Amino acid sequence: MPQLVTPEMPRKGDDRDSSRAYSDVATEGLYDPAALNNRGVAFERQGRYEEALAAFSAAILCENDDVYAWNNRAVILTRLDRPQEAALACRQALAIDRSCIFALVTYGMVLGRLGNYHEAEHVLAMAEDLDPQARALYPGNSTMTRA
Repeated sequence: MPQLVTPEMPRKGDDRDSSRAYSDVATEGLYDPAALNNRGVAFERQGRYEEALAAFSAAILCENDDVYAWNNRAVILTRLDRPQEAALACRQALAIDRSCIFALVTYGMVLGRLGNYHEAEHVLAMAEDLDPQARALYPGNSTMTRA
């Protein structure tokens, strides 16, 4: 089950500890998409968005059907003010799992940033059909860690 991570969440330890831990995992499993995804989340928490994007991209290269990495790539592309690319990443995540609430909510947010408000409302309504609390998942940008 994915764990929602938002910038507002309290963290155990400091960012250097989480980055070091994810670096250790990624070094041991350079081709492990879960480790690469989680490393990207650590970078995102530190505001190191280009490095996060690289980690999510590497996770996708290892496992192209990784809905977590595709969604997280969309979140980071949005933060980097690249909403067109973010929309493509959302579509890929949803092609993998149409019922991924995180991807639906991310896509709704991206569509809103692109000015496609009607479509954004439709996508967010789909997410709410799956989970009535879906809109609460996106108070800001969110990324998902993998177990």
